Amino acid sequence: MSLPRVPGLNDDSAVTELSRMPERMSGQTQSAAHRLGAALDGDPAEDDWGRPPDGERPFPVVLVHGTLGDRESVWREAAPALRAAGHRIFRLNYGELPTLPRLYGLGDVRASAREIAAFVDRVLADTRAQKVNLVGHSQGGMLPHYYLKYLGGAPKVHHVVGIAPSNHGVTVEGLTALVRQAPGVREVAEEQLLFRVSPAFTQLLHDSEFVTELVAPGDTVAGVRYTVIWSTRDEVVKPPESQRLTPAAPGHPVTDLCLQDLAPGSRTTHLALPYDPVVVREVVRALAG
Repeated sequence: MSLPRVPGLNDDSAVTELSRMPERMSGQTQSAAHRLGAALDGDPAEDDWGRPPDGERPFPVVLVHGTLGDRESVWREAAPALRAAGHRIFRLNYGELPTLPRLYGLGDVRASAREIAAFVDRVLADTRAQKVNLVGHSQGGMLPHYYLKYLGGAPKVHHVVGIAPSNHGVTVEGLTALVRQAPGVREVAEEQLLFRVSPAFTQLLHDSEFVTELVAPGDTVAGVRYTVIWSTRDEVVKPPESQRLTPAAPGHPVTDLCLQDLAPGSRTTHLALPYDPVVVREVVRALAG
């Protein structure tokens, strides 16, 4: 299957191409939040509930989308690749506001972290595994850190892989770029409305009380492995280098992967990172390690 044109991945202009997507999909009945996923072929298989433990892959993988993402569209490339590598896959939607149904990642971030905690417990109970691997994009790559530090998640997590994670917050300009590029979102919610009604939009800012609390204990906790995959072309998390993690203590394993070091000349931007074949390859490699 050939990969369709994905903004920022195999198309020069993310803004132009994303703005055209709603027109190309005008006959779709999916919600606006799912428009990017609709542009990619195929649907991910169902999650692996009830699948017995795998001795070679003992840690099930929980996939956590980012702001304005969802469990189906964001992981259309990664989920099949991880499953083909022998991993059990579980995905959730989180952070939905009653006033904006089917738009995710907008709710209070602490509440979203608690949703992730409850989902991890459900996965562990189902699989009888001791720990999970968490793979998250954008806000979904940052929320696991709150779970590890403040919600008792550290003993339940083996590895955290962040794809373009907002580990140290974002700027207003970055959030504005995200809203303007998320296909179809402005058809159901104006940009300024999201800033007014979404707790996450305030909490994700780099100088917010939440981010201050998040980073206060240091970037990492003992007993957990970390991998960060980021792009110099990221227009949402600025500067892109802020996604890097600094070990809070000796012996905390952190792997930092800049996409342009792996694929010089890559144009992949924030929204397109989970679909990038090099990124997907490195996620599989990280969890194999």
